[in-house]
Amino acid sequence: MSSLSSSPTVTSAVSRFPWLHPALIVVGALVAFAMHFRPWEGAFLEEWPLAELWMDRGGFAFAANYFEWSLSRPLHLVPTALGLAITGGAPWGIFLVLGVVAAGQFLAVVWALRTLSRSFWISGAVALFIALHPLWPGGFLQRFLPAQTAALALILAAGLLIRWLQQGRVRWIVWTAVTLALGMSCYPGPAVAAPLMAVVVALAVQASWPRRVIAVVVVTGASAVVTVYSLVIARLLVPGGATYEAGNFAAGSVGGARDIVAHVGTVLLGQGLLVVAGVLAIAALGGVLALTGSIPHWAGWLMTGTAVVSPVCTVVFFGNLAWLQDIERVAYATSLGLGIALLVWPMMSIGRRPRFEAVIAAVLVLFTLLGAVRGVQHWQPYIALQHQLFAELAPVVHEAEGDEIVIVVDHSGTYGSEYTLPQYYVSSASHIMNDDATRVWLCYLPEDPALAGAAPCDPKDTGDEMRLVNSFSVPAGDVDIYIGVPGSDD
Repeated sequence: MSSLSSSPTVTSAVSRFPWLHPALIVVGALVAFAMHFRPWEGAFLEEWPLAELWMDRGGFAFAANYFEWSLSRPLHLVPTALGLAITGGAPWGIFLVLGVVAAGQFLAVVWALRTLSRSFWISGAVALFIALHPLWPGGFLQRFLPAQTAALALILAAGLLIRWLQQGRVRWIVWTAVTLALGMSCYPGPAVAAPLMAVVVALAVQASWPRRVIAVVVVTGASAVVTVYSLVIARLLVPGGATYEAGNFAAGSVGGARDIVAHVGTVLLGQGLLVVAGVLAIAALGGVLALTGSIPHWAGWLMTGTAVVSPVCTVVFFGNLAWLQDIERVAYATSLGLGIALLVWPMMSIGRRPRFEAVIAAVLVLFTLLGAVRGVQHWQPYIALQHQLFAELAPVVHEAEGDEIVIVVDHSGTYGSEYTLPQYYVSSASHIMNDDATRVWLCYLPEDPALAGAAPCDPKDTGDEMRLVNSFSVPAGDVDIYIGVPGSDD
């Protein structure tokens, strides 16, 4: 059968330009890297105190401080620590690792599909979709570097599993399990998507049924082992419940399956309509490819069914109500499922409609690029507000002396939210951006809009007498900056 890469036009082009495919692979990896590597943004959320700790006390203190907290996901901070180690604590190092991981995802998809795909172009389009995650803006933030690392491990595991099914060598299935375990030790988000991946790959690749069964059992077992370690064994190692998972389970557990469906459905219909549209589009694509003879009919049903059930991957966040209400986590897990659905296309394409598939691949690339740009732009207003605050704080923190602190009184309700610097991140962020360790306190007056991540101004925190040093405006109102001495009786 003919395929896109074997059609006369494409074959002629490739024969005349043998460097074309390698060049496009390099371009795809560079695009994925560039979209994620934005060092001028500094940091965004949890990275501020992590970078401050590394700069003040070094890597060993960093590891000791977070050892017990991260025991339930023991490799969670390793990618972040690697970035900080490269730059001596500067938070842009986390962006560097994030960019490398994104480029690695693109290359890993191309590698995973190399022994199956008839079309370089389809594989490249799917690889770009997975690496640029157009339905998940959170993937462009440093805080989701562990999640991105786990996604990379899932892709590598898919490639290893394909080779196990094709060749039957034990080393491939062993490395599949090891790779998944390492990835989910960074972030357990793919724990449900991984078994789904195993089922889809096992059905799509020609292999004996014993190999297929072993593939699904091993992958499911790896997910189960990591989950049991995280939820049970880690608690036994730290009986006080100071691990990340234990703390979040205690903070907001979910009642049952009905609660999960209700909360995920509410989030998707309220904040994730683009994700829903993506699910429907990829489900429809499976039907179109099957009806046009581009892939076998049963493969079309497999692709469509995988897309439809992709939101089920969010079940992994059953431990905390807030996780199920977070569109970024819901979009992450759903995007993993959609990426798995798209893998069916290059694995099962029979090359009967190469030009038609080329058009679909081009549309997928266009949608992916537009979605990625939208994802990066989504965070820019928050970053601009943060940087405006840093600039206004700079002369004030340098003016403060001795026991004095800087107090930010926000009358607008702008700051203090998850993405506009909660109180417990403001000082660390100011320290890094302004090279001054003066403590910064964020609060609001009783007549002001309440700040989600800050408390009302209290003399115990701000002192009885504060002197106004600076004021500035944000779209929602005014912000005053004072200098004071906490607990002062003057």
